[in-house]
Amino acid sequence: MMLSFFSKHYPYIFVIIQSQTIEINMKRITFNRRETAYFSDLANQINDNQSALQKYIQVPFSLANFEQQIELKKKSFSNAQRELLYTVVSKQMSAYSNFEKVNHNVELLKEDNTFTITAGHQLNMFGGPLYVIYKVMDAIRLAEELTKKYPSQNFVPVFWIATEDHDFEEINHLHLFHDTFSWESEQKGPVGRFSLNGIEGFKNDIKSKFDNNPEFSEFLDQFYKNHNLSEATTEFMMNLFGDYGIIILDADDRSLKSSFAPIMKRELESHFSEIEVGKTTAQLEEEGFHGQAMARPVNLFYIKDQFRARIIPTENGDFEVGEETISKVELLKDLENHPERFSPNVILRPLYQEFILPNLCYLGGGGEMAYWLQFKGMFDQTEVPFPIIKVRNSVQWFDKSTSKKIEKLNLKYTDVFESIHEVKKQFVIDNAEEELDFSKLEEKANTFIQELENSIVVLDKGLEGYAKSESTKIQKQLDGIQQKLIRHQKKKHEDAMNQIDGIYSRLFPNNGLQERYDNMIPFLGKYGPKEFVGMVYDLIDPEEEGLILAIEE
Repeated sequence: MMLSFFSKHYPYIFVIIQSQTIEINMKRITFNRRETAYFSDLANQINDNQSALQKYIQVPFSLANFEQQIELKKKSFSNAQRELLYTVVSKQMSAYSNFEKVNHNVELLKEDNTFTITAGHQLNMFGGPLYVIYKVMDAIRLAEELTKKYPSQNFVPVFWIATEDHDFEEINHLHLFHDTFSWESEQKGPVGRFSLNGIEGFKNDIKSKFDNNPEFSEFLDQFYKNHNLSEATTEFMMNLFGDYGIIILDADDRSLKSSFAPIMKRELESHFSEIEVGKTTAQLEEEGFHGQAMARPVNLFYIKDQFRARIIPTENGDFEVGEETISKVELLKDLENHPERFSPNVILRPLYQEFILPNLCYLGGGGEMAYWLQFKGMFDQTEVPFPIIKVRNSVQWFDKSTSKKIEKLNLKYTDVFESIHEVKKQFVIDNAEEELDFSKLEEKANTFIQELENSIVVLDKGLEGYAKSESTKIQKQLDGIQQKLIRHQKKKHEDAMNQIDGIYSRLFPNNGLQERYDNMIPFLGKYGPKEFVGMVYDLIDPEEEGLILAIEE
């Protein structure tokens, strides 16, 4: 059980974890994403300046703009679509009837004033990297905020699991305590349909990392035992988020695909998505942005258990599927009789999602949201409302050990978003026995170099190139002297340099944001699964544009 206090108006979080009889003080501060090197220009625009991208979206993200989106979706989402969704979701969530909020949200789907807020992800092992928690919780918190603002409407958070992907190598591993563990399997095809045969060795390797925490090891052991990978993933995620009313949807469902079959038929016949996405991508590239997702002539896969292959049109109107050639007539008949064999790829999946859900907003990472900008024309062609899009919250977690090192070195928490070389250089300058202020020397050197160039050019204008060359040599010599002095001082501060290395290694594994590399389970083990999810709930603010720094004191 956890008691916590948080408001966006206060920068501090006080958390008491009663079950572990430990007390945790958390400080929450935010930092401008644009002052880091970890988010692209396009991702930043989607995050904090969507008005500049108006031609590629429906309406910019704001709580006020949901009123317009509600009316738009209400007109396009039929009672038949709602009834079908309720039937599928109630069946998929039937195993989680012990969660009162889940039951309530499933029943709400029958109401014509109920809308969804959706996030999605691959089937990563044991929840995946940290940002998956942030993504799911952002959807939950946004649904709650909308419920407050629009009390006459209902808002249900949905987590879409990408069960039809076939890139098993992307999801079969996790990073844990500087090691990487993988589940090796010879299975092929849609990963959600994989059986769990042979996963025990992988599970045992993971559990062995928590020998000093037998309670958490026992927690992990209860998962990935039965069913297929889709159901196992759902079970793990529902254990973490069921108390918050999340609905997890596996859209690899025959009846849902049957409802989407007319659009898939249109794709096979006219290749409309490639045409529309191509137009929008060209516009983006004219404005200096690069397309994130490549549209193909047919943006569908053909799937069966142990098989997933692109559907490739041929010049004579037939289709290649794996090593087979199928006529258009045969393929369209197969679509009519077996819609479950057709799988939207990265281009059509967003359209499929928005077609089968009464969805208002889709949220994800900056890169993920960037490729949604390519799709507006495709949505317009099918008269499916384009959702409001939102960049999820990002959180950088400073554990107590890291916090102590930062404070001991007299650094600011935001300093770590400078390059490690700059931080070390500034530390040496600030802590040198003799003052290492190069600003005056640089000022005098610049004056000298400029006077030298002018003197040479005055004597002979044809020597201008020579003057520039000699100036460059002098500047390099001065830079070399400066770097040598700094290196000399660094040796005197070797312990501090090692501590800075440790800070960056902890915060930026693999030279990237911690949330994109570190798996969530060390955090679940340290604080307790329910407790850590509750702490994330307190940190997330759907309207926050900055990078959230969670600092354990």
